Amino acid sequence: MSAIFAHRGWSARHPEMTRAAYRAAIEWAASTGEELGLECDVQFSADDQLVCLHDQNLQRTAGLPDRPVDLTVAQLKRLDFGSWVRVSPEPEERELVTLAELLGMTAQARADGVDVTLAIETKHPNPRALDVEDRLAAMLRALGWHHAGSPVRLITFDLDGVERLGRLLPHVPRTLLLRRDLTPWWDAELPAGVRAVGVDLTLLRRDPGFVEHMLHRGCEVHAYTVNHPDDVRFLRDLGVTGFTTDCPPEVCEVLAEQRLAVA
Repeated sequence: MSAIFAHRGWSARHPEMTRAAYRAAIEWAASTGEELGLECDVQFSADDQLVCLHDQNLQRTAGLPDRPVDLTVAQLKRLDFGSWVRVSPEPEERELVTLAELLGMTAQARADGVDVTLAIETKHPNPRALDVEDRLAAMLRALGWHHAGSPVRLITFDLDGVERLGRLLPHVPRTLLLRRDLTPWWDAELPAGVRAVGVDLTLLRRDPGFVEHMLHRGCEVHAYTVNHPDDVRFLRDLGVTGFTTDCPPEVCEVLAEQRLAVA
């Protein structure tokens, strides 16, 4: 069974990594009964909190040149993260969420019987380096989400970061994200304990044999960012085990074709 991860929330429907995007993803999972991972990127604010933001500055999503690390959460909460994709966004489509808030939303959804998990990416480079892994580990430990079976996957492009997470949270699954060129990874060993790689769709189009190679080595292969049905079918037929997507319902529908064929 392939995993589906809602990329920055249900970001085809609402502005990415806003409260609305995550709430919509949770509501979809609740209405369908499908298991769904909520993907987010985390970095520090000026007042030492982890916030859910992808870019190293706010230009694209809030129209400001500032870095997230230079503004407090209160200041970030006053910004509009929705108008870059919506003419008149609703309040929840404007609102950045902190990691603490997203953890709370996820915990509440799970308590309500919704099968949602988290895929948390630590952003690098960042001004505080591996502090982000240290803080994330502390937050997950405080929730009791540091044991095997916890509803969390840890992801990053950074080798030092993924190794640090392995030391801090050895029982939580990790994914090493790969970029630009897969050639070195045909022979390279993954960091100890890492059993999944996340690969850009365009790289797998260029080097499809990589999937079978990694599966043969006992690794999962997750692909990002997969939105078009033809891409889902292509990757599904290669054996890809995880799909990070802006539109979870569309990916779920294509994957269901295979389940129906088997039935």
